[in-house]
Amino acid sequence: MMLRRPNSLCHLLPAAVLLLAGCNLPQPEADTSRHFTLSGPAAAVAVAEGTMVRPVQLAAHLQRRTMAVRVAENEVTYLEDVRWAEPLDEGVTQILRARLGGVASGCSISVQVQRCELVRFEGNQVQLTATYEITPPGGDPSRAKRGAFAATPRVWDGKDYGALVGLIRQAVGELGDALVTALPEKSVRN
Repeated sequence: MMLRRPNSLCHLLPAAVLLLAGCNLPQPEADTSRHFTLSGPAAAVAVAEGTMVRPVQLAAHLQRRTMAVRVAENEVTYLEDVRWAEPLDEGVTQILRARLGGVASGCSISVQVQRCELVRFEGNQVQLTATYEITPPGGDPSRAKRGAFAATPRVWDGKDYGALVGLIRQAVGELGDALVTALPEKSVRN
């Protein structure tokens, strides 16, 4: 007959619980992060030979989930409590596809975004600047149209980050409208 030795850890557990119950452990802090999405439901119905928008390319400083804020011409800071719920490049791409997918042109568009941020040192302006290339049907790069875009200045009141995201969305919508206007006239079929 073998005698079973009691598990010494089982005897220590109630003592540890009583000891910890008397301690003042710090309470966990509430997460104050807010997450925003730039894109929304698709607004345009895709058409045959619709304009194709390639995935948007962002400047490296915009590729983080935290929102970029320009505090000086060559200095950017990030708002740790204000985050993108989706990658910013995907949100911009979705908005542009929703706007241009219903335009029958057969063209493809590539967009590179240099700025898509709040600029504090210029009075809380929302700035969006981008370059683009529109390749006509058939993909002949020698006939591609290149251009630059700068959104109309918008000013944020500094209070509601949801309103700031709305201003950024408006600027991206303005980019979409500018791209529709930039499409070669012969290729646009409505």
